[in-house]
Amino acid sequence: MIMTKLKEHPLFIFRNFKYVFIGRVISAIGDKFFAIAIAWWIVSSGGDNSKMHLGLLMAVNVVPIVLFGPLLGTLVDRSDKRKAMLTADFFRMIFVFSLAMIMVTGNLTLFILYGLCFFISMFGPLFESSVASSLLKLTSKEKLASAAALDSSVMQISNVFGSALGSIFIAIIGIAGAFFFDSITYAVSFIFIYMVNANLAPSANSESKYWSEFKEGINYVFKSKSLLSLMLTFAAFNFFVGPIFIIIPMIVKFTLNESVTWLAIFETFFAFGSCAVAIAMSFKKRCGNTYMLFFCSLLLMGFSFLGLYFAGNKYLIALLLLSAGSALGMGNALAITLFQRTVKEEMKGRFFSVLTTVCYAVLPFTFMLNGFLAQQISVKFSIMINSAAVIILSFIVLIIPRIEDKANIVDTEIC
Repeated sequence: MIMTKLKEHPLFIFRNFKYVFIGRVISAIGDKFFAIAIAWWIVSSGGDNSKMHLGLLMAVNVVPIVLFGPLLGTLVDRSDKRKAMLTADFFRMIFVFSLAMIMVTGNLTLFILYGLCFFISMFGPLFESSVASSLLKLTSKEKLASAAALDSSVMQISNVFGSALGSIFIAIIGIAGAFFFDSITYAVSFIFIYMVNANLAPSANSESKYWSEFKEGINYVFKSKSLLSLMLTFAAFNFFVGPIFIIIPMIVKFTLNESVTWLAIFETFFAFGSCAVAIAMSFKKRCGNTYMLFFCSLLLMGFSFLGLYFAGNKYLIALLLLSAGSALGMGNALAITLFQRTVKEEMKGRFFSVLTTVCYAVLPFTFMLNGFLAQQISVKFSIMINSAAVIILSFIVLIIPRIEDKANIVDTEIC
């Protein structure tokens, strides 16, 4: 039974999908090394304002996604997706390598760090929109739901390995070494994407102007109440869940007074929960009512997050993060698969770039806000506010307009 399911899994059936998936996982592992190294460098050397600096740095990483996401999404729909992925990997490799060299020479400042992180993040939407709009061409209509669920687990899979090994590698090769490692993973990803031989060019050579297509993509999203409702719910969810990524380092450093090893452990538990659920969903054909499951995942996330307010034991915190990660993995897989099944193929590049932009637009503000709250009041106060909001938000999912598939298969065969 297990072997049969494996043989029918899109990762084993479609070679080009496998190459893209492997490339993404490898580069994302490097990104996790990079993120852990930066976060620990900030909280360890930022002095009394380290919490504020961490929140500001996380905001800087998100700003280019918000600014350039929709523009790059339109470019993706007009371009060869394979070439777009290669371009994104190449420039991210160059910028990360430059950052590593500057650190080795001892010339790294917060201003330079913010600037290079901005340019690195700028190419993220180009790569992610290209992948999201290529899944059908890399797989098949029958396997699209499974491929989408697995694709949603990429970050979590990489976070498991990146978090588990991050502290060990940083202790051995140092923070600059982690940056060099990240640049190498982009090179490896470039090689795997180069091996893809599927035709990822636009379905038709559109003669319409760039700005006409850009406006068409925006109108497509905002004219659909059901798409817009779920998208805005996603954005609100990001606003209150996103801070967990700066709260975890703060808990380790300022609440528990532990080393970077426990940061890696906590990150690993959180990522493993999300990863395990998303992968499990990629093997399932039916998951019942999508919106009810989405509601349950948000509710579980909220209560798990709230548990961090009361927990003072390291092992209990790890279990709560495992639960929170599982809830996050289910919610992401359900929503992304739903979008993959219902959005028009020729609009996917623009749609997913708008989705990314809307969801990420809230992050700079929430990172800076929670950095300020943690600095001026306490980390636990930040946890309490965000967890309560997520619990309240989960009930909104039950009343928003439903996205319906014309073939009536969304809620009965969503993943």
